[in-house]
Formats: sequence, structure tokens, C-alpha cells
Amino acid sequence: MSPEAIATHASEEEVARRVAAGDRAAEVELCRRFAPRVRLYGLRHLREEERARDLVQSVLLVVLEALRAGKVDEPEHIDRFVLGTARNLSMKQRAADDRTELREPGDLDVHSHLPEHAAVDAGALFGCIEGLEPRARTILFMSFYRDKTAQEIAGALQTTAGNVRVLRHRAFAQLRDCLDGHREGP
Repeated sequence: MSPEAIATHASEEEVARRVAAGDRAAEVELCRRFAPRVRLYGLRHLREEERARDLVQSVLLVVLEALRAGKVDEPEHIDRFVLGTARNLSMKQRAADDRTELREPGDLDVHSHLPEHAAVDAGALFGCIEGLEPRARTILFMSFYRDKTAQEIAGALQTTAGNVRVLRHRAFAQLRDCLDGHREGP
């Protein structure tokens, strides 16, 4: 079917099935059909044009990859899949924004809120992190700096999400032991 025929005659389900079969013209058509809807959703929930455009790109990329990999069980409900993906990604974005609200350094008085024994020597912490094996450092970095889930880290490291959680737990235990050794001193 030609790109023009897909655009005028194919249902959303048929377009989704063609994308899953590797039809590049169908991918273009899917993006053409859903980009305006996702943009409107982004404007409503993220309230900025640039963030809405970023959401469109992220959602369409996830949807196309899911279709190509055969992970969409019900192509007849591709509209629901796109909306669900938009909702999940926009919620993640808002949650990340809430966590990263910028403050003036003087406004942050962290030490007065921590118990005295909870104060951490930054030099000791970095030294302890350097002492971890590379895989453990990578997992901590991806978890807390890149804000990746155990599943996402598992995909990147070619392991299971359960293994990532175990390795992260062990890395924390090693850091705690190392920092306790620094507090006690020589």
C-alpha cells in the first residue's frame, strides 16, 4: 500500500500492524496521526510548548519501538497505548521536576535536619564510592544520577531487575561499612 493510501484508507489498527511488520511509511503515518494528540495532552499536563514537543517525541519513540518489538498486544487499541504512554511519561516528567526544584544554596540547611551522627564527609564518601567495583558504581550512578529504574538498568547491563536491586543493596552496605570505618578513624 502506498503512503498516500495508508494516510487516507488505513485504520489506526492497520497502521499499527503495518508498523509492527516493518513498514516505514506506516511509521510516518502513525506519527502524523498521533503527534497532535500527544502534543495537546502535553500542553494540558506539562503546560509548556517545549515540554509538550519533548513529550511527543518521547511517546512516539516508545510506541514505535514497542510496535517494532511486538510488545503491543492489542493493536486495535493503539490509541489507548499511546495515551497511556503519554500519561506515564508526563507523570515521570512532573515527578522529576518536583524532585529537582531549584533552591538557593543558603536556603538549604541540610545539616540542621540530620542527626549529628548522620553527617557525611564528602571526601570520605567519594573515596568509598571509588572503592566499589565498577558494576556497583554504575548501578548507583544510573539509579541516583540518571534516575533509572531497576528494569532500565537491567536492560543496559544485560541482567535482571532483581539482580540490579541486589547489587544496589550490597553497594549501599559496602558504602555504609566504609563510611563507618572513616567515622571511627584510625
